[in-house]
Amino acid sequence: MRGNGSFQTWTGIVRLAISIIAVFSFSAALACSTVAFRNTGDPLLAYNFDFEATNAGFLLINPIGASKNSVMEGDAANWNSRFGSVTVNQIGPGMPAAGMNTAGLVISLMWNREAVYSKRGHAPVVSELEFIQRLLDTSGTVEEALAKIDEVRIQDLVPIHYFLFDASGAAAIVTPGEAGLIVHEGSELPISALTNTSYPKALDFLNGRVATIDPSRGVSGGPGSLERFRLAAETTMTSEETTRAQAFDVLDNLATPSTRWQIVFEPVAKRITLRVSGHDGDLTLDLAALDFECRDTPPSVNLRGAGPDFSTAHFIPIDQVDLSESMSEVLLSMKSTATLGRPEVTQQLSAGLLASSVCKF
Repeated sequence: MRGNGSFQTWTGIVRLAISIIAVFSFSAALACSTVAFRNTGDPLLAYNFDFEATNAGFLLINPIGASKNSVMEGDAANWNSRFGSVTVNQIGPGMPAAGMNTAGLVISLMWNREAVYSKRGHAPVVSELEFIQRLLDTSGTVEEALAKIDEVRIQDLVPIHYFLFDASGAAAIVTPGEAGLIVHEGSELPISALTNTSYPKALDFLNGRVATIDPSRGVSGGPGSLERFRLAAETTMTSEETTRAQAFDVLDNLATPSTRWQIVFEPVAKRITLRVSGHDGDLTLDLAALDFECRDTPPSVNLRGAGPDFSTAHFIPIDQVDLSESMSEVLLSMKSTATLGRPEVTQQLSAGLLASSVCKF
């Protein structure tokens, strides 16, 4: 078991590096898309993660019963994981871009330059990525997650918004705003999709009420945010049940040259199917076949080496050297973060992330 002293040793460099990494990596991920299909009895959520330079990252098993500490400065949040989860993480453990837990709650993120983090309140703080992990660790449904969003405050780093979905087909969008987190659900969520434009503006564009300038048009070489929202909306306006294969077809229509990961989450079946750019075949994962027992080092699959013969046997404890090298690949791919890609920096950063979660036996 890792002690708290190890965690305290690394928090300073982790906080600094996470801030810088997140600013540049997620501002580069301009074309992420989420579409939810509210099939009767078998809802699906489809997600594209876009990044210009590399598909480096990890598929991670996050255990039940771990004690977690935020790596952010100030009054850092801490919590215990009630549910296990599987997440895709570009940076490292505790910092997911998307994931699903053992209760079927799914959360994804997308860049949104209009998101503004509130300075109000005195709640413990998390990063914008830890916010996802905390909800997956502690909530089984969208309703339960929404009841917990004000228990923490997201420290001001990168403008993103979130899509939440669960096994009942319930959905919600959470957007940081000056007065706090803004929630769209129920009748305020007529289209179960989200791209890189604030949801009200996307709806106005779809309904012809305003000619909104597309913030990501032409940046990625593919369809802009509003065009992707329109395409996604069309796919949700059908009474027919959507299959997993059809969900991937939708993701293909929303893809850009920067699309790295395509994921279909099946919250009732507790199944995740992942496609990685540059690799043939699907990586299909049944959460029921996984062991979520708490361990000091989380099981993982390095997505740079994942192949079509993927199975649960490929999960091994995440190796700090592999994690450090993966971080270096991400950081060195961008001039603005290249200095953080040095091995001596990523080694400390990876150690800090691994130390932020402790198993209590």
